[in-house]
This record gives sequence, structure tokens and C-alpha cells, in this order.
Amino acid sequence: MKRWLLILMFAIFAVTFVIDLMVRDPAQAHFWWEKIYGFDIIFGFIGCIAIVIVSKWFGKVFAQRDEDYYDKR
Repeated sequence: MKRWLLILMFAIFAVTFVIDLMVRDPAQAHFWWEKIYGFDIIFGFIGCIAIVIVSKWFGKVFAQRDEDYYDKR
């Protein structure tokens, strides 16, 4: 990954986390995880990573075929 893209990603993460600190009111939380600052950001980031890893695995196991798949017949 390009260095500037990684820096941009962490800058966006930091800005979003700071905005979450300023906006979130833990007194209005309905669930225990809503009281944790930055939980939504971290959960979304881990979810995106999981989607990419599972998609790559699924593509490798089920979707890809050998180069001579159609020539075997």
C-alpha cells in the first residue's frame, strides 16, 4: 500500500475518533457498547477487514478454476 494512502487512512480514523469524542453522549446509550468511545469506528474497520479476508478465501476456494478447466473435457 502506498505510504500516503496509509497516512490518509489513519488521519481519517483520528479525525473521526475525535469527532466521536465530542458528539457522543454516554448517558443516552441503550447498550453497553454504545458507551465505548470509538467502538463504531473500530467495529467498522474490523468488519471491513473481515469482509476482504472472507471474500478472498471464498474466491480462492469456490470461484477460481484451473487454467485448463474447460480443456479437460
